[in-house]
Amino acid sequence: MSPQDRQLDHRDLALQAVGDYGRQLERALCGLELEEARWMPTPDSNHILWTLWHMGRMEDMWGWYLRGGGDSAWIEGGWAERLRIDPERTGAGDSIEQVRDFPDVSVEEVTGYWQASRELLLPSIEGVTVDQLETKRPEIWQHAPDRAPNLLWVLGRIPVENGQHTGQIAYIRGLYTAKFKHND
Repeated sequence: MSPQDRQLDHRDLALQAVGDYGRQLERALCGLELEEARWMPTPDSNHILWTLWHMGRMEDMWGWYLRGGGDSAWIEGGWAERLRIDPERTGAGDSIEQVRDFPDVSVEEVTGYWQASRELLLPSIEGVTVDQLETKRPEIWQHAPDRAPNLLWVLGRIPVENGQHTGQIAYIRGLYTAKFKHND
């Protein structure tokens, strides 16, 4: 059922928030060059390309969790192989060496993965009914089944985490511009 065919509810709030940071992210990525995307403000900082990939992984992972499993863009969609990154990685807990050694891929490829993840996430959000908000999925939260979050928590987590990452990307671009493009 589409939002137009039902009364407004929790899904619309989540979709609004996800859509909002998505538009902000697209603006922050507009015209992004590879050199700028891989620039690290300090030797121990994340770069834009890694952060964008991690955002895609989070949208993919949380959508998969909301659906209760099934296909993901990362594995079944072939993006892990295409980007040449270990299928088990999400970015959470990555070392700074893993950030520095991010594969030699284009901004467009990583953006493509984020968009593929989003295409699976949006209908996953739409599918969460009010009766499911307390549902936990310990059977697929294998790394910590006793701490599996409920779907309400996940719906709130997605825009918070990825909204923060969107801000980080915009901030890194601003730093890069101030450092290297201030005379342009």
